[in-house]
Amino acid sequence: MGFFMLGRMTLITVFILWFVVVFSAPTAVYALNFGDIFQIGAAFVSHVAVHESGHYIMAHMAGAKDVQLNFFTVQGGNLYLGLSTAKGLDPASSLSYKAAGEAAGSYLFDAALESYRTHPTTYNRSLLFFSGTDFFWYSLYAFYLSGNQNPSYDPVGISRETGLSGETILGVAALQTTLNAYRVYSGRDDVMPYIDLDKRWVEFGIRFNLF
Repeated sequence: MGFFMLGRMTLITVFILWFVVVFSAPTAVYALNFGDIFQIGAAFVSHVAVHESGHYIMAHMAGAKDVQLNFFTVQGGNLYLGLSTAKGLDPASSLSYKAAGEAAGSYLFDAALESYRTHPTTYNRSLLFFSGTDFFWYSLYAFYLSGNQNPSYDPVGISRETGLSGETILGVAALQTTLNAYRVYSGRDDVMPYIDLDKRWVEFGIRFNLF
């Protein structure tokens, strides 16, 4: 109970410190060149495209009639790196639609990790970072940094559909990110977070491969 009485800024500070610790494992230090910067940018664009495509695909699966996909757009005074909109969506698929971007990011992380283990390029390393931390930084921004908790932001939409608090969703996202980091740095897949969904259900869980 005392934890939630610490206040918003304290909570943000704690999560930022945690985030730095999780992703500060010792790595080889090298100078970035133009090729590296290009690969980092390409990985970011790839991640945003896959995330929004998750929403786009789910909208069509759920029978939406007017589905649009835009990137780096401003709507209602808010900047969106990617924005998928759908009209005529089956109300029973609303949660699946809102969570589809996070599910797509989770699938992308698994694919990027497999590729990174055989080809540890700057592109694959960057793709791991973006896809492996997406849900966390999106939740942190949506609930604590944006200032308006816009329902168009995935974490806010998920919160309203499920009744889960922002703190709970951020905690789930933090757990996912921590386990993703564990898989990257340990080289093991004995504990794997996942997000599965269909038109009418969404499931977040952890798979244990102990044998």
